[in-house]
Amino acid sequence: MSTFVRNSVAALAIAGVAVGAAFAQGQPAGDGPPVLAKQIATARGGTRLLVSSGAFTGGEAIPDKYTQNGDNVSPAINWVRGPTGTQSFVVLAEDSGVNRHDPIVHWVVYDIPSTVTSLPSSMPGDDKLENGGMQGKNIAGKIGYIGPKPPAGQTHPYHFEVFALNTKLNLDPGADRNTVVNAMKGHVLAVGDLIGDYTGK
Repeated sequence: MSTFVRNSVAALAIAGVAVGAAFAQGQPAGDGPPVLAKQIATARGGTRLLVSSGAFTGGEAIPDKYTQNGDNVSPAINWVRGPTGTQSFVVLAEDSGVNRHDPIVHWVVYDIPSTVTSLPSSMPGDDKLENGGMQGKNIAGKIGYIGPKPPAGQTHPYHFEVFALNTKLNLDPGADRNTVVNAMKGHVLAVGDLIGDYTGK
């Protein structure tokens, strides 16, 4: 093998390791910022829902209790009634502070009945909820909520998005975020987004 070929193979191997490491960290270079669910499954006419939480105020820090540095429990989320024709709600929690196409998914809840306008704190990690809704998989591949844990010193925004739909998705329990978002397309009547920040420790 010539020196040129050996050097070329070595360079390609090093490049492959570097790319693999970037993907392992979930941050392939140049692939961000993430596209949030609300940008994919848009609301008809841009109708918005008011979303709030007793755990934190929009634009402010999320307390440690609701992160992997604390109790790692879900915060209470509240929203107003959906517009006429609402058949169900979807709640997603996504981290948009990463350099990749897809956000980090922290929570997926769908087929929430139209009569429900809140989720309590410390939701259990069950795929079927008492209120009739379903929970899907988070970034760790587990059912239910997983709290923020950005790298030390980095502040990431976390989006708690609520979608009012004109249908029930009727997906199996444990669906992932992309399955839920694709099923929502064309059915979103209104959407709201509560954003809280968290800085890694």
